[in-house]
Amino acid sequence: MKTIIVALSSIAIFMVSSCSNSELKLSKEAMKDIVESRNAQLADCFKSSDAERLALMYSDSAKLSPNGAKFVFGRDSIKAFWAEDFKSSKVIEMNTEVITIDGNIDIIYETGLASSKIIYKDSLYNVTVKYINVWRKQPNGSYLLDIDFWNKPNN
Repeated sequence: MKTIIVALSSIAIFMVSSCSNSELKLSKEAMKDIVESRNAQLADCFKSSDAERLALMYSDSAKLSPNGAKFVFGRDSIKAFWAEDFKSSKVIEMNTEVITIDGNIDIIYETGLASSKIIYKDSLYNVTVKYINVWRKQPNGSYLLDIDFWNKPNN
């Protein structure tokens, strides 16, 4: 009788842990859909030069690592960074190409290339950067940028 109870207990624990683990899984296709949607929203924010709206794409504790610059920590500092940037440049077009994606339902890791057309000092520039984005699921179910890192790609 003791053996049956132990066996049933083991089966129950396995079933509960299996259910919990499956709830944490998210297909690569679903992850890609999420990040492509969020990247489209980022592009809209950049094209509108709206630092306030753009800052809402970041978590409260987000980390921004711009190419050649110091880290920027927290949503308010990130908003100030972009507001300053928008004073001297205007994004006309922005496209992202997701190259790799991984993670689970709580966190999604994305690498890719972002290409932009930017007006700076009355000249049009075509800029491409490689990036790493880490999207963290929020209590309301949305995904916000927790780490935003980019630099120039190697040619």
